[in-house]
Amino acid sequence: MKPKKIVLKFTLLLLLVSNLISNVVAIDYSLGVKRDQELIWKCKLCNENEMDNILGNNWDASGIFQNLSKGTTMKWKITNTERNETYLKIDFSIWIWNSRNIWGAKDNDSQMVYFSNPKNYSQGWNFSNDTSFVPFWFPIPVGDYMGGLSLNEWYNVDNRVLPTLNVEIKENAIVPGVPSKDIKIIAIYNDQGILNSYKLYINGNVVIIDIVFEFLPIYVIPTLIGLICVFTLSIIIYVIKKRKFFNRK
Repeated sequence: MKPKKIVLKFTLLLLLVSNLISNVVAIDYSLGVKRDQELIWKCKLCNENEMDNILGNNWDASGIFQNLSKGTTMKWKITNTERNETYLKIDFSIWIWNSRNIWGAKDNDSQMVYFSNPKNYSQGWNFSNDTSFVPFWFPIPVGDYMGGLSLNEWYNVDNRVLPTLNVEIKENAIVPGVPSKDIKIIAIYNDQGILNSYKLYINGNVVIIDIVFEFLPIYVIPTLIGLICVFTLSIIIYVIKKRKFFNRK
């Protein structure tokens, strides 16, 4: 056999082996959030009457959408995290949706638990137990974790730009009368696995719920503005004093 053919076959064999190894190596999923971290979401739009028609009058009586309305905010504070070979878990305190923007006592405590390997979930998995039909947090890398789930026909994972769950639930797909019409959801996640944007549509691409993740807690913004103003004022005073000093000479 000619040396060139031997080298070519050996190269092809190496490529084949490396490809098989890369497919076998499991992804090491992690949490993405940490203890004492605060997460805040704001509701930019909520058509409550339409939601009553689609999901019934109790859609906002409990769960992640409790008391949801336009202009309200919700806060989580991570109280504990746990990771092992079996599961990934976060415990958190939750302040339900409110319009005060002042956080008093927490409303309740909750937790989210995922299998460390998304393949451990059954075929046709869905998030129908959540009023939102998608979770507000995923393990990371979030795109790989979502892609590893064997979700039912409602869900389509899109990782082309940002990790996104596209959801389409047909009329009466959950139970007779729920939902009362077709709905679509686009849920986009950031690199921490946190829900960054949530939009729920009805036919005609009419948005009836729009929720966004607040990158800075509301109370931090006035503080930053104050610090910037103080810093700017200090510079102005310094420049004025310098000018007066040199003018005296």
